[in-house]
Amino acid sequence: MKGGLRKSRPNQQRALDYITMSLEEIKNFHAIFFRETAAKNHNVFMWTIDKYLHDAEKIMYELGYTLHARMVWDKGNGIAPAFTVRFTHEYLLWFYPRGHMYKPNANVRGKYTTVLREKATIHSKKPDAAYEMLEAMFPEANKVELFARNIRAGWTSFGDELPTDRISTTST
Repeated sequence: MKGGLRKSRPNQQRALDYITMSLEEIKNFHAIFFRETAAKNHNVFMWTIDKYLHDAEKIMYELGYTLHARMVWDKGNGIAPAFTVRFTHEYLLWFYPRGHMYKPNANVRGKYTTVLREKATIHSKKPDAAYEMLEAMFPEANKVELFARNIRAGWTSFGDELPTDRISTTST
């Protein structure tokens, strides 16, 4: 559920604009997906917010993953729940199966920082900077985006909010 209704968006509803899953459903989905599709050496990059940061890390630990890095997307804007502090960031968590990290391209190691700065645009759209970083770090890797809201060249996208098909594979 969203927070309180705002005068600036009088037609806003309290219900979220998309379907959600419980934490247990997310864990089960990821367990099945990774077991059936992932190569031995691979990485998982997972978006989360403060409220679910520890849950996301716990779920991935229980699935046999190690946390490599917490990256922060500084959105430059955001909501102020209960009119306190403004939440202007999300986390991009980097996990790998214990002992089986897919290493980044040697030419870009150390190039990127743990802070991505890009203004948020539409709800839930992730920053282009994150895609560009992952594409540069892992140019040869198969890239899959779960719960995608857009289609990007070189990625296989799964999601019920894609502009065309529910599943789309594009090439670079």
